[in-house]
Amino acid sequence: MEPILPGLEPSPAVLVDERGRPDFRDVFGALARRSVDIATAVRRVRLSTLDLDEAELDRTESLRVLVTELNALTLGSEARLIQADARRAPRVSLFRSLLEDGRLEVRSAPLGGWAPDFSVFSTADGPLAVLIGQHWFERPYPHRGPAISTLHFEDAARRAARRHAELWDRAHDVGPAVWNILSKAERSARALRAPTG
Repeated sequence: MEPILPGLEPSPAVLVDERGRPDFRDVFGALARRSVDIATAVRRVRLSTLDLDEAELDRTESLRVLVTELNALTLGSEARLIQADARRAPRVSLFRSLLEDGRLEVRSAPLGGWAPDFSVFSTADGPLAVLIGQHWFERPYPHRGPAISTLHFEDAARRAARRHAELWDRAHDVGPAVWNILSKAERSARALRAPTG
């Protein structure tokens, strides 16, 4: 196939949507299992739908999450709701532990916008793939319209990794605030479960 424009070479990419399998959740989890570094830029994080588990992040040495802004009240409410659900409660402990280990870092860039959301997955040899577009983990997908992302490979992943690094350098650390919110939710849940009298 001929280039569409000079410098714009045709390259294979994979369309991921909420109706197909593997869906976004499957693809993200499979890439996470292979990665030592994950660099994510999302406008906002919904802790209640983020269901990564320890096995998927076992190899991950660095998980850098960049958000446009972080609402402490919303995050705290979500963390408390998750703690009330025995099936989902380990997520809070996992993310708190990752923060404590320094494997998870969270930064906010309220003035450093990007579109769309993207995640770069890297092995020890460098960037492997980038997922670009709607980042959703929830099943079934909660909206009527499509949730479309695309998966691109090494060349695109290297370019996206450079862009993430530029945004990361200009963002400010909110990891300690996130740790405090998660820890407070866990303490509240323990207090509620403690026997009285």
